[in-house]
Amino acid sequence: MARVDQVFATSIYSAPIGGGRVKPFLEELATACRAIQQEDGAGQRWSEEAGYKGYTSYASLNDLPVRNPTFAELCERLAPHLSEFTTAVDFDMRGLTPQVDSIWINVLEPGGTHTGHIHTNSVISGTIYVDIPPGASAIRYEDPRLAMMMAAPPRRARAAAH
Repeated sequence: MARVDQVFATSIYSAPIGGGRVKPFLEELATACRAIQQEDGAGQRWSEEAGYKGYTSYASLNDLPVRNPTFAELCERLAPHLSEFTTAVDFDMRGLTPQVDSIWINVLEPGGTHTGHIHTNSVISGTIYVDIPPGASAIRYEDPRLAMMMAAPPRRARAAAH
């Protein structure tokens, strides 16, 4: 008799960003992304040299929350979600609070894509779409766990199976 086993389940958390003034905040975030895109010559050069159809700050900036207060507010708004996720998946945080470690901007041109990739040594990875143009494709999830590339904390002894 055949059977199907679920071996590599990945938990995906989705929630509204939260906090007050959500729509104005997302508009501020979009404006901040576009302003930084215009100012970041190194990121523009890297994106062009890498054949990236659009702009990314990935290889050029690592200080967005310091550079612009809107990104600092984004980190604050994400904090409760990080805690909620770690609780939901029974991570044993050993008294530690999950924190946003790094963020970057991607602004794609029409027809641009952000290909599959991993976030090495990440415990939690996330995406927020600030602006989605009509006709844009849906996000595609792939199992990110390659050998020793993800740094998930151990599960609590009483954890439910996930």
